[in-house]
Amino acid sequence: MIRKKCVLLIFISLFLACTHSKGMIYSGDENGLFQKGWIEIINGNPIGKDEDIKVTPLFKNEDGSHFIIQIRDREKPHIHETHDLTVVVKRGKGVLHIGKDELPMKCEDIAFIPKGIFHYFVNTGSEPAVAYVIFNPSYDGKDIKFITTDEH
Repeated sequence: MIRKKCVLLIFISLFLACTHSKGMIYSGDENGLFQKGWIEIINGNPIGKDEDIKVTPLFKNEDGSHFIIQIRDREKPHIHETHDLTVVVKRGKGVLHIGKDELPMKCEDIAFIPKGIFHYFVNTGSEPAVAYVIFNPSYDGKDIKFITTDEH
């Protein structure tokens, strides 16, 4: 009985830590220190009721750019021909289609997607999924080629 209670307590603690963590984001440059919690960022930039995807730029230099991305339903299948990206799931769950694989993703999971690799994310939760995304080199929104799943 005590063992079951311990397991339940650990599960609840891990769940709450992920969904309620302040998860600070820091960056320093010549203008000083940027520090803000990711929840504060999405609360200040909420996804609209009619929006499927909300992209919030955070900071960038020539080597990389950082974003908070909220996905209500799904991305369109696509590739980035000249950009690698790293995705850290901060809230929610879904399936990352990458190449011919389907990866179940949940809070704190991380995926690296090399340039030229077909991918898209499908939210399987009831609320918008939230991810911290890093593009290398810096991303201006132009390097995206939408493709049909038949093409891949």
